[in-house]
Amino acid sequence: MKTLPTLKKMRGNYWQDFHQFDILAFQDDTMRENQFRARVQQDGFFALYYDDEMIGQLIITPFGDDEGHLGRVAVAPKHQGKGYGTIIVSKALEWFKKRSIRTVHLYTQHDNHIAQSLYRKFGFETTGIAWQYYVPIHHIKSREKFTCDQIKEEDIDFVGTKYPSMPTAEIRRFLRKPGQHVFTLKDKNKDIVGACRFTPSFPGCFPFEIDMVESFDDFMHGLQSYMLPQFNYIRITQTNNHELANLCERRGYRLHHKLFKMTLNIS
Repeated sequence: MKTLPTLKKMRGNYWQDFHQFDILAFQDDTMRENQFRARVQQDGFFALYYDDEMIGQLIITPFGDDEGHLGRVAVAPKHQGKGYGTIIVSKALEWFKKRSIRTVHLYTQHDNHIAQSLYRKFGFETTGIAWQYYVPIHHIKSREKFTCDQIKEEDIDFVGTKYPSMPTAEIRRFLRKPGQHVFTLKDKNKDIVGACRFTPSFPGCFPFEIDMVESFDDFMHGLQSYMLPQFNYIRITQTNNHELANLCERRGYRLHHKLFKMTLNIS
């Protein structure tokens, strides 16, 4: 009888196995050791082992009140095509159902047809397109029409209602994490016209929401004072804003990822 691989909770002493796997699976997006050790303290981080070899990994998190985010599903290249991706996704959906999650979303490379086929087998449907651009932050000048500030308590519910990508519960969860920020962008009338989550150590904004592309430069300029000194760029990841994607393309910003957002209702 064939031995099946085992999905285990990721542990700190798996770092070397994880790192070697990560280099093979995510060459340009590997996780630093400090990020790994912080992540293993949280729920939803798993390793797929076959005997003593790590052959897969899974990262999943709750999102908002009743939604889940399937962050990473990966199988080592030499073990792909053996059904291990199906095992990982099945376990992920079991994890979400036990927590009364009703909807799950994920992002996958737009040209990764094998992954898309796997997700569609479980009922996922494409619900959006996302772009991640490297924005060279120090070349951007303020237009002085919009103001970027850390989110105020009285604005959290409004932002959570206005932007579905940033539900209120998710904003509060994110703000409890050390070194994380949520910003709003306001016009001259103090109306909120944008919002983002910002991680300086990445550094990146995801999600990133603006109502009008002419506010982009003021938002980017406002984030500069929160940058860590070793970085001169911010990764901006946004979904379904084709006008902003066109602006980034015209300016020659480097496109790092083009992704499909896929969603599954499991209620």
